[in-house]
Amino acid sequence: MKPLSDDELACLLKFIGYGSLSAPVWFLGMEEGGGGEDNLRQRLAFEAVEDCKKAHAKLGITRFHGDRPRIQRTWRSMCYIMLSLGGQEPTTAAIRDYQATKLGRSNGETLLAELMPIPKPRVSTWEYQSVIPQYSSRDDYYQSVLPQRTELLRGLITTHCPSVVIAYGKRFWQEYQQLFPGAAFSAKDGFFMAQSNETCVVLCDHFTARTMNGKLDSLVELVCSQRAND
Repeated sequence: MKPLSDDELACLLKFIGYGSLSAPVWFLGMEEGGGGEDNLRQRLAFEAVEDCKKAHAKLGITRFHGDRPRIQRTWRSMCYIMLSLGGQEPTTAAIRDYQATKLGRSNGETLLAELMPIPKPRVSTWEYQSVIPQYSSRDDYYQSVLPQRTELLRGLITTHCPSVVIAYGKRFWQEYQQLFPGAAFSAKDGFFMAQSNETCVVLCDHFTARTMNGKLDSLVELVCSQRAND
């Protein structure tokens, strides 16, 4: 393995997500799954914000787009939410089509962002000692990168004022709240919510967690109610 240079690492660290910064709805996770050295090197060609379909084509991943895409588990919930917010029935066919043609697209209504920019197979591990020797461990990576990522994303949210930010993964609610200084979060129906300036913020469990089973409609109702009150 050839270690990444400091410039190459800086390129990876600038990545924000898929879609558009001007999108009204942002989905925020902790970090992408997957990764590996080949994947990281292919990502060196990424811009800070990429079109989801085109970016995955660069990675050689085509199964989530096209004529008969496989529904990705995390994205399924995002599509369900977006269809419901738009007043459309979130059928399997509609979810499949939304994922393939609209989710995280550069001309669409969503941004799929991550708090941490480098994808990993597991949140709890750091398997890049050889390719990213700049960080000796997972803790070293998080402690070094999280503060600057928090500042970056906080600034982007302030600048672009998305209507809704949905941050998923209960383990990281504390980190997500740091993006909205001064916002008064409160528990509502198993979620944590706040209004931060013009942005409705919802913190929820990870979309693939059992605790989210049957709760997407409640999430949508809370967002609609909050937006109606503003």
